[in-house]
Amino acid sequence: MDVFRESRRRDWLAAWTRHAAWRSSLALLAIACGLSATLSAQPAAPASRPSVSSDEDESSEEKLSLVNLDLLDSRDGFAIPPETHFLPGETIHLFFQIKGYQVSLEDRVSLRYKTEARDPKGRRFYRDNGGVVNVELAPQDENWMPVVRYSPRIPDHAGGGTYSIRISVRDELAGSTVETKVPVEVDGTRVYTADELVVRQFRFSREEDGADLADPVFDAGDEIWASFFITGYKMRQDNSYDVESDASVIDAQGERMFAFEPRDEQGHPFYPRLWLPAKIRLDLDEDIPPGSYTVVLRVRDGVSGSDATERYSFRIR
Repeated sequence: MDVFRESRRRDWLAAWTRHAAWRSSLALLAIACGLSATLSAQPAAPASRPSVSSDEDESSEEKLSLVNLDLLDSRDGFAIPPETHFLPGETIHLFFQIKGYQVSLEDRVSLRYKTEARDPKGRRFYRDNGGVVNVELAPQDENWMPVVRYSPRIPDHAGGGTYSIRISVRDELAGSTVETKVPVEVDGTRVYTADELVVRQFRFSREEDGADLADPVFDAGDEIWASFFITGYKMRQDNSYDVESDASVIDAQGERMFAFEPRDEQGHPFYPRLWLPAKIRLDLDEDIPPGSYTVVLRVRDGVSGSDATERYSFRIR
């Protein structure tokens, strides 16, 4: 009887254990099913744009920056080396894109940019350009970057030196700004300006744009060329100027042998004209006597009323 009871007790315990295990498995399955249902019920998170900031991971936030910043051979052309030299009268073609901007919760972008062209002394040589980027992005615009082009023309009368293009971009949403300066080398004429009216770099030659003659000696019947620059004249607020010039040739006794027709140069360019180039040509007669002669050059500033007279000697053998 005791053996039977013990056997029945063991059978009952085994059945209870199997029942408890089944109930435990059922409970775990129910919990797992519930967890799976909860996860699948949540909507998928939208793809985040690289420029959107995150409070949880500020270290991964992308900063506002200018990318693909290049000088091009034409407005829509190919990039050229940054050390390329330009000449007066040529056009500089600049290209860049904006990256790392912030996007609002409404998927909007708000940027403001400005480009400025400056000469070696910081003066504008071309009008500034600026604009705003205020757009709403579509889902496919995740990697979109605004494009900015700027094509300033170098003035024909620009001097040589390192010019620059200044760029400034502000992200209105993030409150951040990025600025940079692109150097541009210009191989223009270098003339030392002055605070008063003066003639610079006067030189004699045997032909137009010919070699400079350290000792200007000519023969009867020769052609004489002379070139020079006028600088130091005053300009009005609108960069307008008014410069008069005339020249004559006198002999050793001071007698006038020849007089050039007076010239009056006026203008009001956007970029201030700091110097004026000038040339004269003199055809010598076959019977002109040998001796020393002098070119008397007079210049007058119509804005300030100042004037200056310079003398340059040459010989005929």
